[in-house]
Amino acid sequence: MTRRNTFSQYALYLAIFLLPWQTRIIFDTLLIGGEPSEYGVLAIYATEVLIAIAYVLRGKLDYSDRARKILQALYVVLAVGFFSISFTSVTTIAWFHMIHLLSATLFFSLILDAHTNLKRLVLAFVGGLLVPAVLGVYQVLVGSSGASTVLGLAAKDASVAGVSVIENGAGRMMRAYGSFPHPNIFGGFLVVGLLLLAWLSRFIQSRSHTIALAIPTVILSIALVLTFSRGAWLAMVFAGVALVAQMLLARKTPPSRAIPLATLGLLTLLITLGVFHSAVLARFNPDLRVEAISIEERTSQYGEFNKVFFSSTLLGVGPGVYTFALSQIDSGRDVWAYQPVHNAGLLLTAELGLAGLLVALRFLYLLFKPIVTHKKIATRIFGVSIGLSILTIGFFDHYLWSLWPGLVLMALVFGVVARWNDAS
Repeated sequence: MTRRNTFSQYALYLAIFLLPWQTRIIFDTLLIGGEPSEYGVLAIYATEVLIAIAYVLRGKLDYSDRARKILQALYVVLAVGFFSISFTSVTTIAWFHMIHLLSATLFFSLILDAHTNLKRLVLAFVGGLLVPAVLGVYQVLVGSSGASTVLGLAAKDASVAGVSVIENGAGRMMRAYGSFPHPNIFGGFLVVGLLLLAWLSRFIQSRSHTIALAIPTVILSIALVLTFSRGAWLAMVFAGVALVAQMLLARKTPPSRAIPLATLGLLTLLITLGVFHSAVLARFNPDLRVEAISIEERTSQYGEFNKVFFSSTLLGVGPGVYTFALSQIDSGRDVWAYQPVHNAGLLLTAELGLAGLLVALRFLYLLFKPIVTHKKIATRIFGVSIGLSILTIGFFDHYLWSLWPGLVLMALVFGVVARWNDAS
């Protein structure tokens, strides 16, 4: 391996390790009704710069024929996105969103490269989640956390309006943000981290390996519960059920070395759920004020989606432009009332139109068909499970398409699945 490739590997693994941190350069923030919108922030993230450096230094990438076809399908999605900019009313937002999407594509491309070590990649990702997970536990116990410009952290306090909290008879409890802009995003990262840890457990060869994986399993499991993210919980449940069901259908037992870790993770989840049971139950009580507002907002967003989608059916309103298009269609509301529909697939459809939906579905078909029919049982089991988790998250939230952390998380999962496709 040349020195350039070595530096490229270091830059890539560093980017993966730092993915949870939201350090960015903000160039401008666009307004809706005279107020700054969180979806109008024009910024470049530090991890995007690292990914670009890794890509430039890598030189020629080594893809399998199957991976090359998947990548070509993704290029078509990019092409539709760039083409739709010509018809949007807010070009600056659209261009910055496409920069994020292009960065995620470069990241996906680097993962597909045969020179990228998948185990090291997973270890870097899981290792990078440990500090945010500990921070998340601290946030819940203390009810606040400080700000840091360098680390991309905004100050949070459970007593302040706008901070995600659980409300019940005991008062307001802050949800775990970790280093992320929202607990739901943190929850998605933790689900993926735990599933990748489960995959890593297949390669345990010693007691030290078991201990090394046990520590993050416990920490990430506790943090997942404390995000109080219903979408992340459902994704974890569906993925877990899929893992067990596929093993039963294939009459395959998990490796004996992986059973202690699976048991430890399950016990940690159950104990944490038990300790915080009142707050957990509150998340499923529609009579409580915070939950009633959440349900009402998400329900109304599906009606708003129709307005945006039918305003530009074929090519969409433009990448990243959904909230601004909604504000033009239904003006006069407060800036916080304009939110993307909490469904990544619908949001993509509204922003890229039917053309974007069709090419995105083709990409997903090429990506997941080989993993579903894979002859290697373990590869199929983990591929289907982690794919189901990310699709579940996308069904209940929008960040996989609307925000950089979601785009890069989706690129990571899809890249890992594509590499599993090539496993012998």
